[in-house]
Amino acid sequence: MNKQEAADYLGVSTRAIERYTQKGKLSVKYEGGKTRPVAVYDSEELDKLKEELKTTTYKPAIEAASPTPTELATTPVGLSGLVEKFILPLSGQLQQLTEAIQSLKTLSTAKPTVGIENKLLLTLREVQALTGLSRETLREAIASHQLKAQIVGKAWRVKRKDLEEYIENL
Repeated sequence: MNKQEAADYLGVSTRAIERYTQKGKLSVKYEGGKTRPVAVYDSEELDKLKEELKTTTYKPAIEAASPTPTELATTPVGLSGLVEKFILPLSGQLQQLTEAIQSLKTLSTAKPTVGIENKLLLTLREVQALTGLSRETLREAIASHQLKAQIVGKAWRVKRKDLEEYIENL
C-alpha cells in the first residue's frame, strides 16, 4: 500500500504515517514511480499497528505513590501504619520540593541590598526619607542649583556629600 492508502486503512493522516515510520512502528520500502520513488508499506505491519491503535492504553502523567488495593489488604497495621508507610514519605518529598522552589525564587529575584545609611548615591525618594522634605522642595532645590544632583539613567541621583552640604545651608 502507498502512504495515502495506508493512512486511509488506519484512519489517520499521512503525517501520522510518517511519524509512525520515524518512531519505528512501521517500516517503509521505496519503489520507483513515474517521477519519484513511492513509499510502500507492508500490509502485515499495518494490521499489527491497527490492532495496537485499537487497544487503549492509559499512562498517568505523574506516578503516584498511593497504596494499591493489595498493599492495603496486606498491611497488618491500621491507619497509623498507612500514614507512616505512604503519607509521611510523600510529605517529606513535598517539603523538599517546596524548599527547592523557594530557593529558586530567591535566586531569580536576589539583588544585593545596601541600606540607605551606606549608599553614596541616593534617589529622590531616599533623600525624601532621610530629610523629610517633599519631592517638590527637592526638585526646586535641584532646579535652583542649591542641591547638586544628576540624572543617571532615568532618575535623579544625589551624592550623600552634596545632600549634607545642602542640609547645612538650610
